[in-house]
Amino acid sequence: MNVSMTKKVIILLFFISISLLTACGDGSNILQGAAGTPIPDSGNTTQPNSELQTPEVPAATPFPPAFGRIIFVSNRDGQNDLFITTPDGMQVSKLINNIAEDTTPRLSPDGTRVAFVSTANNNTDIYILNLATGVVTQVTNAPEKDASPTWSPDGRQLAFESFRDGNFEIYITNVDGSNQYRLTNDPAADTSPVWSPTANEIAFVSNRFGNADIFLTNPAGQVFTLTTSPAPDNAPAWSPSGNFIAFQTFSGDLSNLCIIGRDGLNGRCVTSLPALYSPLVWSPDSTWLASSGNTAIHLFNIFDGTTQQISASGIEPRGAPAFSTDGLRLVFQAQFNGDMELFSALIPTNEFTQVTAFTGYDGEAIWINQ
Repeated sequence: MNVSMTKKVIILLFFISISLLTACGDGSNILQGAAGTPIPDSGNTTQPNSELQTPEVPAATPFPPAFGRIIFVSNRDGQNDLFITTPDGMQVSKLINNIAEDTTPRLSPDGTRVAFVSTANNNTDIYILNLATGVVTQVTNAPEKDASPTWSPDGRQLAFESFRDGNFEIYITNVDGSNQYRLTNDPAADTSPVWSPTANEIAFVSNRFGNADIFLTNPAGQVFTLTTSPAPDNAPAWSPSGNFIAFQTFSGDLSNLCIIGRDGLNGRCVTSLPALYSPLVWSPDSTWLASSGNTAIHLFNIFDGTTQQISASGIEPRGAPAFSTDGLRLVFQAQFNGDMELFSALIPTNEFTQVTAFTGYDGEAIWINQ
């Protein structure tokens, strides 16, 4: 390189250095933003020219998608039958094909079978459907009405109400129909049995004191009185923990919603004014009670007293709702556009999903974990 060219290079480097110092002002470590806004250096002097990154805001944890399936009763084929659907309503199929009315599905503790009431053979009896095989087993066959099946905790027996002796009493049977025997024996009507999920105790309703009350019995036939309210008490529902029984206490067509310990102590109501409430259901963790009202589903925390309402315009919940197995959602029947349809609601966000959209009745839904 000749001398003249060397001088030109030196002069060029000198002016570049001056330009850089001018851009930095007093020489302090300031970087320029894309629009020329000064951005204080992070203090990392080892990589002063590293590209700046905008801090990421942690995204809210999404709720898991609905899983499992929903069993329900529908008369879309002209009679009440059992159907099953995915939670989004996209895959619907009939569970039983017969010419009888099938209602009152009750899931076994292990989630593999469904007890239900059917008018097959022109008689009202109790049957069991194996969900894996589709096999249906007839459990009762008395000439009189057998209804309201409820599973024992081990899934080996059912309790039910029967009129076979000319009066409604509570009976027990093995799931194959063997060893049926009468559990209660009173001139008054004994109905609506509900087996404890954790013990050999059955809550039921009886008017043996002249008014509907909640009683407790066991397979030995011992009977204990739980409520003695002057108002009719009905629709007992065990908490999954087996510690409490929820029920309705009526004033005409209206009711308050109440709970009592399985020992008959600490009875109280979670509502203060009677309204058109449905029977109560428990959340899987035994913390919340849910009941449908005229325009909303009402939730009650039995420990801290907090309440919550789930509602959407034009959707009128009816009947008892049912929790998903993770407790995040409720499925329920609702009056909507002139039909009784099924909806699910994501409880934390009050988001509704229409599950069925068929002319007629869809109801009595239960959520299964498979």
